Amino acid sequence: MPFRLSRFPNQVSEMVGEICRELAVLVLVFVPLELFKETQISGYVIAAAIIGSIVLAALGILIEWLR
Repeated sequence: MPFRLSRFPNQVSEMVGEICRELAVLVLVFVPLELFKETQISGYVIAAAIIGSIVLAALGILIEWLR
């Protein structure tokens, strides 16, 4: 019996959607951590990054849903 890797995506749209969702999660986790550090990043940049990651997550879900 051959070894099958069934968990790996086999379509480009699935891979793109997965990458979008993973990037969104990384941004949502690490950008708010900048609020706890004493950095020179403004609140507008952090808010834009969080909003962008929510849009990126929605885009990733939409890409996988439409495939």
